[in-house]
Amino acid sequence: MNNALKKGGLPIIVLLFAAAVAWLMVNSRSDLPRRERAALVPVVDVVTAQPGPVPITLRSRGTVTPQYNIELVSEVSGRVVWVAEAFEQGAQVQQGEPLLRIDPIDYEVALSEARAAVASAELSLAEVRVLEMRAAVNDAKATLAAARDRLRQAEVDLRNTEIVAPFDAIIDAKRVDYGQYVQGGSAVMTLLSTEKVQVRLPLLASDLPFIDDAPEGADLAHPVTLGATFGREQYQWQAQLVRIEKRVDEQTRVFHALAEVERPYDQSLHTRALSIGQFVEAEIAGTAVMNAVRLPRSALHGGETVFLVQGDQLVRRAVTVARSDGTTVVVSAGLNAGDRVVVSRLDLMVEGMPVTVKAG
Repeated sequence: MNNALKKGGLPIIVLLFAAAVAWLMVNSRSDLPRRERAALVPVVDVVTAQPGPVPITLRSRGTVTPQYNIELVSEVSGRVVWVAEAFEQGAQVQQGEPLLRIDPIDYEVALSEARAAVASAELSLAEVRVLEMRAAVNDAKATLAAARDRLRQAEVDLRNTEIVAPFDAIIDAKRVDYGQYVQGGSAVMTLLSTEKVQVRLPLLASDLPFIDDAPEGADLAHPVTLGATFGREQYQWQAQLVRIEKRVDEQTRVFHALAEVERPYDQSLHTRALSIGQFVEAEIAGTAVMNAVRLPRSALHGGETVFLVQGDQLVRRAVTVARSDGTTVVVSAGLNAGDRVVVSRLDLMVEGMPVTVKAG
């Protein structure tokens, strides 16, 4: 037995000694210093609220159209014996400018015959008055009145052999030319008026509260700026909103406003002519929202809520949004002067959360 202890005991004693030394080393080592974890406070951007009148701009687009678009017809028949140099498609003409002449010979003859008939009727009336034939006097008066009516018609027909522009216009299409025979009542040209042009602008129902109504026939008090780009150049024209159509489009559910531009081809008024058929962008000066604040859209949370910084904490505040667009919102109620509104977007934002306002 002693021999067995001698053979197997030595390793056990060595192991026990090693374990004791290891225990002493671990328990005699001083504790490592603990590092306190610094609390991370998010930094936010703020906008200081200053309520006041906030201007509203309504944006739309449309195509320039003439105030009048007519088919001008000939009121007499005959062959075209003269055309003006300006009688070309796309040409601009002035009110009263002669454009076509129809052979007047038949109407000159008719005028001479009408004058002779009037003279004869006047003579007949004078004769029956001298003879005091009362019954015949009434017949003579009726004959004279009819002769004078035919004379006026002959004078009108002769004047109508010359076709003139009824207003300042662009010739959109020509239907006849030199040497062609024209029937009375047939179209000879299409004219687009240029004294003023119109742009029909679609508006949403949410736009209408920012346009003041006006009495029938009066212009709405909302200036409109029309814009278009030609190459690298941008041009603008000043227009006036004249009315809101009293119906809504059944397909698109939008309303339409009508803007007008005076003398669009007069380059003493405009840096560039505003051509009929041109596509333009429109900015309408809407009614300002009083006692309101404009904020970046990023300030809005959950529809109509914002976060304020009070002290060093977030405070949730319900607000009233009067209007919103792609980048901004107009808050008409819920904010006071000096309120610091958070415009940063954090992953987590809850009331009472500590924050630091970004300097500058």
